[in-house]
Amino acid sequence: MLRHVQRRIVPMPALRRLYFDNAATSFPKPPEVTQAMLQYMSEVGASPGRGAYKEAVEAGRTLMRCRELINRLIHGEDPHHIVFTLNASDSLNLAIKGLVRHHQRKRESVHVVTTTMDHNSILRPMREIEGDGVQITRVKVDPDSGRIDPGDIRSAIRADTRLVALIHASNVTGAIQPIAEIGAVCRERGAAFLVDAAQTIGHVPIDVQVVKVDLLAFPGHKGLLGPLGTGGLYLRPGMEQVIDTSREGGTGSASERDTQPTHMPDKYEPGSHNGPGIAGLAAGVQWILDRGVDAIHDHEQRLTRILLDGLRELPAVRVLGSREVEHRCGVVSIVIDGMEPADLAAILEENFGILSRAGLHCAPLAHQACGTASSGGAVRLSVGPFLTEDDARYAVDSIAEIARETALPARAAAAPDHVSSTRR
Repeated sequence: MLRHVQRRIVPMPALRRLYFDNAATSFPKPPEVTQAMLQYMSEVGASPGRGAYKEAVEAGRTLMRCRELINRLIHGEDPHHIVFTLNASDSLNLAIKGLVRHHQRKRESVHVVTTTMDHNSILRPMREIEGDGVQITRVKVDPDSGRIDPGDIRSAIRADTRLVALIHASNVTGAIQPIAEIGAVCRERGAAFLVDAAQTIGHVPIDVQVVKVDLLAFPGHKGLLGPLGTGGLYLRPGMEQVIDTSREGGTGSASERDTQPTHMPDKYEPGSHNGPGIAGLAAGVQWILDRGVDAIHDHEQRLTRILLDGLRELPAVRVLGSREVEHRCGVVSIVIDGMEPADLAAILEENFGILSRAGLHCAPLAHQACGTASSGGAVRLSVGPFLTEDDARYAVDSIAEIARETALPARAAAAPDHVSSTRR
């Protein structure tokens, strides 16, 4: 019923398409990304490391340039320790299972610490290794802020804790975790620290050396503005000694041996690379560096503040997570009383041209912590560098209009019978 009411509010031909789903993948991409991919396909074409001719050499340079740009962005120690993967999930699987396999081969007990705020890209590998005898502690988060107490991480670490793995910022609440404090705890206690930067790299300044991150997993297609099918894992020098390989194969190096090379980054990169994708990723990272990640972060915080301030004024709307924009990335999830999240997302698209994501966002434990798991989750709005402050205000106004329309039937149903009779 509500969708039909809303369709009368905004004529369909007048709608713009506003992309508020950057937490899933960024859109649009800078034009330079498409240009770099087309140039690779039309002028380079070769597989890196598979020949000495000019095009193959240029392909290798493209890969190295991308490693150097990412390493500069995160202040890594060595660009050769940027390993290309398919996506952040692929990176997390490599880090988690590679480390566990290493210790289990040495017949050492393995305990891992993670949190209830994590994405399935951590939760599911954890479930898998749990079946192999790994003990896992899932630290709870504050249900209001969505943030972790570093003291709880300290309490969870044991003598046989080999890894602490957590998401840098929640893809549900936007809560940014205090990774500097947690990194210091992990370094002090001798546990490797793995951070899932899916929602922060390219959006938020990250210095892996300052925050003492040992392993940083990231997608290429979100905040880094590259194409789908790209990602990476940064390994602090020395971590390659405790992360076993998960795949082996041709590398174009050490071809005289039938064993996987041990030098970086070839140890973790068997097979031909996604050359066009990495060329596009390099262009995306260069775009960020040219503008400055601090400037992008400031812009997205302004958008997030507009969303938070406006949505929290609406009586029927609940915003998940902290009120403090300083502790959030550009992810804002909401529920409207009496409305299914899927219906809200459909109305936002059909009647207002706003593209959002409804559901559990591959983070069931996070929604359990927020009390939204049993009611279909929430609707998530996630900002990016190409949205404007006017776009954010339009989103608030659109949700306010939907909330008002939703409240009308509820008020009518609650009205006394004699009032209803008078209206008739």
